[in-house]
Amino acid sequence: MWPVSNEWTTVLLGVAVISLLLVVLGLRQVVFRRLADRSIRDPETGVYTSDFIQEVYQSELRRAERTGVPFSVALVSPHLPANAGNSPSGQDGLAASVAHWLQQHLRGSDYVGRLEDSRFVVILPETWEDDARSVAARITSAFHVKGKESTGWLSCDIGIATWRPEATDVWNIAEKQLHRIGTATRN
Repeated sequence: MWPVSNEWTTVLLGVAVISLLLVVLGLRQVVFRRLADRSIRDPETGVYTSDFIQEVYQSELRRAERTGVPFSVALVSPHLPANAGNSPSGQDGLAASVAHWLQQHLRGSDYVGRLEDSRFVVILPETWEDDARSVAARITSAFHVKGKESTGWLSCDIGIATWRPEATDVWNIAEKQLHRIGTATRN
């Protein structure tokens, strides 16, 4: 065995300590990312939380006001089939299915968030009114398919609005449209 001097021992020990610190810092970043992801993601559906989606909405609103490029908001309210009941397990399963479908069939730049039990919002950056209506039609048509377990037909109401300089409160416009559609559907 070769003799090891105290200088080499000190250097090797220093390299080991630095390596260990780098590993600890890397693990710390991974943990922080996971914690941050948990605070912005709904644990049952994997889509964004209501709080985070509000931040995205405000950011898109500021961007639209600054650049003049519109964005759209779609509020999606799916309905369980009448014979499925309104059990919590039925609602959770519906919410997870809707969230998954929305994530898979919208653009990567679109934001999907869960507002309530089975109510969702989709923020469509840089999306004009005609394109937003096409997205709404695609979502609506996806709900007119037979449920997997033959529990009946799924349906949904969608309120959609697009930012314009004269109509800046996009969320409330979509909310009012959704309310009108829901009222008309029930009557």
